[in-house]
Amino acid sequence: MKWLLHGFCVALLMQSAAHAQLTRAIDIRTLPYERSLEKLPIDLTATIGFVESGGTAFVQDDSAGTHLHFKPARNDLRVGDQVRVKGTTTAGLYFPGVDVTELLILGHTAPPAAVPATYDDLATGRFHYQRVVVEGLGRTLTPLDENRSLLRLAMGSRVIEVRIDSPPESAPAVIDARLRITALAAGGINDRRQLVFPYLRVTDWSDVTISQSAQAPETLPIISVATLLRFGAADEPHHRAGIRGTVLAAFADGRVFLRDSTPPPPPRETPKDETPKPPQSPSIAIRLTSSVALTPGQLAKITGFPVMTGFSASLADALVLAAEPGESPAASIVSLQEFQNGSHDADLIQLTTPAVLNDFFRTNDGYELRLTSAGISIRAFLLQTSAPALEIDSVCQLSGICLVESSTDKGFRSQSDRASLLLRSINDIQVLSTAPFWTAKHLVIAIAILGGIILLTLFWITQQRFQITRLERKITQQATLDERQRIAREFHDTLEQELAGLSLRLDAATTRPLEDKTRTLLETSRSLVSRIQSEARNLVSDLRDTEHATTLAEALQLLASRAPESIAITLDLHSIGPIPPHVTHHLRMIAQEAVTNAFKHAQASQITLHLSTTPKLLTLRITDNGRGFDPSAETHGKPGHFGCIGIRERCRKIHAEAEWQSQPGQGTFITVTLPL
Repeated sequence: MKWLLHGFCVALLMQSAAHAQLTRAIDIRTLPYERSLEKLPIDLTATIGFVESGGTAFVQDDSAGTHLHFKPARNDLRVGDQVRVKGTTTAGLYFPGVDVTELLILGHTAPPAAVPATYDDLATGRFHYQRVVVEGLGRTLTPLDENRSLLRLAMGSRVIEVRIDSPPESAPAVIDARLRITALAAGGINDRRQLVFPYLRVTDWSDVTISQSAQAPETLPIISVATLLRFGAADEPHHRAGIRGTVLAAFADGRVFLRDSTPPPPPRETPKDETPKPPQSPSIAIRLTSSVALTPGQLAKITGFPVMTGFSASLADALVLAAEPGESPAASIVSLQEFQNGSHDADLIQLTTPAVLNDFFRTNDGYELRLTSAGISIRAFLLQTSAPALEIDSVCQLSGICLVESSTDKGFRSQSDRASLLLRSINDIQVLSTAPFWTAKHLVIAIAILGGIILLTLFWITQQRFQITRLERKITQQATLDERQRIAREFHDTLEQELAGLSLRLDAATTRPLEDKTRTLLETSRSLVSRIQSEARNLVSDLRDTEHATTLAEALQLLASRAPESIAITLDLHSIGPIPPHVTHHLRMIAQEAVTNAFKHAQASQITLHLSTTPKLLTLRITDNGRGFDPSAETHGKPGHFGCIGIRERCRKIHAEAEWQSQPGQGTFITVTLPL
């Protein structure tokens, strides 16, 4: 009972805690996402730190900051208003906030205190939706949209956006000035509730204080490119620096490459065993805030912020102060080793070793060319929309801006390991010799054409062989037909005529007075001659009739119609599919031989012809009621008897099998099976 009462008390406490109102901003913003969806009650007293149009405001109390959402939008709220807010929790984009149901303004006081913040504080979301104070160097100022400004602020080596709800025309001189800004910490949030990048929100320019004014760009001293970003050259962040030099190349995207005209400082001490290197006037890559029409050869004065990009220092957010005509710059003649070691980064160079063009293809900015020089792969970039009129495998002399793409650290030194060329125009490629005709591409095309010809030839040969086979078959059929007709004529003109004459003589002989025995012999002979005549006529008819019996069933019906009247032939024929003519002929001749043997040797009076098929087998069966015989002794040939041997031979020609089933006095079954 005691444990039951204790559990009941715990449950009541938990239920009470679940429905307890949230009264501190820190408790709201640290709620788990799932708990914030439960619409927990909130009663919060805080001070407004930033007002966003559209029904959103940001408040802080002594614990943290959070965001408010209310409908309809209220236009009477100001920064510094102390409010009491009642509502429920909402998930928010980044962390939970408040869906306001009731908002009461308690009075007006000073804005919430701003806490100092670094870039890392902002990037981690530590002070998200709270007032912070940051310090940095103004880099650029541009319009964001109507009556709003975008200030880029350098905080150490990082640059952050500051979005100000005032037009840039009302801004103080913030470029290159050291600034102290009070703002709301905010940022871009993705669908996974992650902070992609931080930025700052400022109500107006009154929250931007200049702690150190900028020096006028025109008064900046001209320094050597070699001194940029050296140790002790300047404090962090770096102020603008002024350089003067010859324009090597200028592109529409705001990139400018300059060869410094200011002498560099003395070189470092050279060891005794090394040859002193001649002083080198370094070049530099510059990114202008906006594109300016510069041409190669102009002597330009440019100011910008020193930054490290890639392998060498460059100027960002730069401004062209002056430009005057000058001599066209000459390309530095360099070897492949010098091209790759980084000593000519951002310089205009010409390679001493020709290169072979392997391929080129379209990119977002233009065309990328892949070349090979002395076994080394080179990438070159051509910023134009039309495809270059170049042949693959052409030998070229290359010029352009050297760009170090990557580097590796060896000990305490960074060394370039890959460089590419940025071509100013197609004129930076001088074609020394065009590609030979038998290039790999042409060879592949030739092989493909030859292969196609071979395939067509093989197809033509196959067709010709098919035609020849068809003609041979036709000639064979015609020769067979002619031979059958010749044999039929010979039978008709010789044997059948002689038999007819013999029959007439026997008829004449039977009309004379004869003894009974002789008359019987003559009548028997006359009957035999009549049967031989009938057989001969049937044979001649079979030889000549090549088109009538087109199916096996029709052939068997014709065979039954030619049988002697003394024999009753029953037909049991089922429908079968089409079979080749020569197979039909052999099966018909097998049936004819079986029928002839039945009435000639077995003295049968009744014969049945059966024909049927299954999906895989054709069956022809001849059944008689004759006197029967011993199949094992009689079907393998006897002197003067070749009928059964002929049946076996015909079966072998069509890959069929014949089987005899018989016993003396019990008739005979001949079954022929043919695989389909």
